[in-house]
Amino acid sequence: MSSKADKIKEFDVVINKFARFINGNIQKFDLPKEGIDPDDVFQEVRIKIWKLLNDEKKIVNYSSYIKKIVDSSVIDHIRKMRRERDLILQQKYKTISEWKRIYEIDGIHDKNLKKIVSESVESLLESRRKVVKLYLLNLTIEEIASFFCWSRHKTRNLLYRGLSDLKKALKEKDIEYEIK
Repeated sequence: MSSKADKIKEFDVVINKFARFINGNIQKFDLPKEGIDPDDVFQEVRIKIWKLLNDEKKIVNYSSYIKKIVDSSVIDHIRKMRRERDLILQQKYKTISEWKRIYEIDGIHDKNLKKIVSESVESLLESRRKVVKLYLLNLTIEEIASFFCWSRHKTRNLLYRGLSDLKKALKEKDIEYEIK
């Protein structure tokens, strides 16, 4: 049975020897596109390797084991991210349907106003229009940025400019609404 110091040393040797191999295998999945930080996956791989070494299992081919660990970790993260997105979308749709019911019950639902607002939104520049539409569906700036794989700063600027353009377009059609 090896001591804890031996296990730590073996772990450090394995991580140092295979760090580029691990990073290369993680990078090939283009995880930022999925909204996943590659460093999170690398950390999970390190934890799994540590557990594997602590099990005192004799490993003949580290690269094969590590590739399997990386692949399973990436798949786990992608599945988790997709589950979270699905839950967020479900909650958003539920909230939207509840709000819609409230507005219809209260008689606030005005088809003409909806048409005017819709036409005004459609008149926006495409990049601003996409952001404003998602914002009107109650997505946050962070969620919109993640959806389009844009920076938060770019998304915020497009949103504010789009809302400003929308407000001007509505004002030209004699519709003004300010929260006081």
